[in-house]
Amino acid sequence: MIRLAIIEDHPAIAEGLSALLREEPDVTVVGTARDDVAADRLIETQAPDVVLCDIRLAGTVDGLQLLARHANGPAFIMLSAYSYPSYYAAAVDHGAKGYLSKMASIEQILKSVRTVAAGGAAFPENARRAARTALQPPTPRESQILALVAEGQSNAEIAEHLSLRVKTVESQLRRMFDRYDVTSRTSLVRVAQRQGWIEGDR
Repeated sequence: MIRLAIIEDHPAIAEGLSALLREEPDVTVVGTARDDVAADRLIETQAPDVVLCDIRLAGTVDGLQLLARHANGPAFIMLSAYSYPSYYAAAVDHGAKGYLSKMASIEQILKSVRTVAAGGAAFPENARRAARTALQPPTPRESQILALVAEGQSNAEIAEHLSLRVKTVESQLRRMFDRYDVTSRTSLVRVAQRQGWIEGDR
């Protein structure tokens, strides 16, 4: 019997998955949680074999951080509505055993759960390919600058907002231009959106 926990911050999705998966004779859903605190408690008290975990959770800790926290625990299958290469790469780097789109069918979810419970991996080929091509993520400071660039702020405005010198902002942007092989702020923002470092217009 596969003991399965579902970590998902949308109650309707969590309840729907739970109801469908409970119908399977070889799966026992041991519980659901919306945030990392409840997830920690669920994992520690119910000892699931497999955790279906959304990347975006309620609270301050996301699913990837939760995965890292339980690296020596149950097998995690990450669940997301987003197909960012950085998400795939982070899931692999943090030790996930699988990755599923929220558009996956119940049959695909069950196949992944059974594969992972048996010691296998359940990454779609597009996820493996994207993980291999994911770029080095920006530093925390670069991420702050990127977010403000995406809002349309000038270098001077960014410097004032972050209490930096304008030359420091320019230097950080030049480094990112070189690292990601772009020549404009617009191109840099597009790269950041494709990789999932900042929100895109999707």
